[in-house]
Amino acid sequence: MSSSNEFFVESFISNKQLNNSSVSLVIPRITRDKIHNSIYYKVNLTSQSLRGNTMVQLIQVIVRDFGKLKSQSHSHSSDTMVVRNHLVGGTEFKCLLMKIIELKPTIEQIWILLEDHDDTEFDNKYITVLIITYIRIQYFFIGKNDSLARKFQDIFQKCLNNYTKLKCFQLDADCWSPSLSLSEESVRIIYMDEVVDWLLTKDNIWGIPLGKCQWVAEIGAVEEDSDSSSSSSSSSSSD
Repeated sequence: MSSSNEFFVESFISNKQLNNSSVSLVIPRITRDKIHNSIYYKVNLTSQSLRGNTMVQLIQVIVRDFGKLKSQSHSHSSDTMVVRNHLVGGTEFKCLLMKIIELKPTIEQIWILLEDHDDTEFDNKYITVLIITYIRIQYFFIGKNDSLARKFQDIFQKCLNNYTKLKCFQLDADCWSPSLSLSEESVRIIYMDEVVDWLLTKDNIWGIPLGKCQWVAEIGAVEEDSDSSSSSSSSSSSD
């Protein structure tokens, strides 16, 4: 007699596809379950909340919870909501990451979220980290010769030269680990280039696996070539 598990259909699997499978599957089952059962996801990102059905709706939530004014970066507000949401790798971050994955935004929508705001008061550094994390997790499978690979490489190279500060969970820690708490040991201030370097060189981040990626390796090769050229030039000058 066949096991009933053969007919089990998991809920909360997106019908959007990439690489011949549901986009949802880049996130492990146990992590998806924790995300979908979190209060933040249920209140902000479900069909019932009417906030997370489309990217247009989701962008509003992303900007509300992860965008900030540059003047806030220099203040020491005790607003716990601001402190909580502006935490890379935390619960809200993972929920928004999951929802972006489920909706599979167009490339044009990704570029909009990554737009520079140097001439405005809006600070999108937390949104930038959210989106480059999405790109690294979702598009790990594309080859180095894919037309998107060069564009992604340019984005990561730019962020690798960005040294703005972020409030962040330890990169090798899972915010849902029973041994972790919102303490100085698990949460710290890091620079954006540290997050990018981790995405380029490690196998997982905040308990989420990072698939083996050809175009990421190309970024490392470009960096090494650049360093070698600089060293050679310096040696020639000294001679």
